[in-house]
Amino acid sequence: MDEQMVNNLKSESRWLRLFFMGGFSIVAYLVAFLVMLMAVVQAVHGFIVGKPNERLLQFSAGVNQYIYQIAGFLTYNSDIKPYPFSDWPVPARDKASDHTEKELNGSGDE
Repeated sequence: MDEQMVNNLKSESRWLRLFFMGGFSIVAYLVAFLVMLMAVVQAVHGFIVGKPNERLLQFSAGVNQYIYQIAGFLTYNSDIKPYPFSDWPVPARDKASDHTEKELNGSGDE
């Protein structure tokens, strides 16, 4: 075997990252279930009240960013471990989400 490959196989940091990747893979699976649950709750809330639940919108935006962080870590696009090893992501409200909210509330400019 190549000496570089042997050194890579002996690297504790690579094995530790693999361990974290396995853990975050399980977390991502559970969070995906949470997203489906939030979608059902928002749909029911929308039929009952006529608009999305604002608090659940804010929470789900954070969950979306969390999934993005996990995906970045799992694909080696980021070396920063997601929550709980870093802060919970705070999503920024952008114009696209504001536009979607206006459409859902029936106040879109047409």
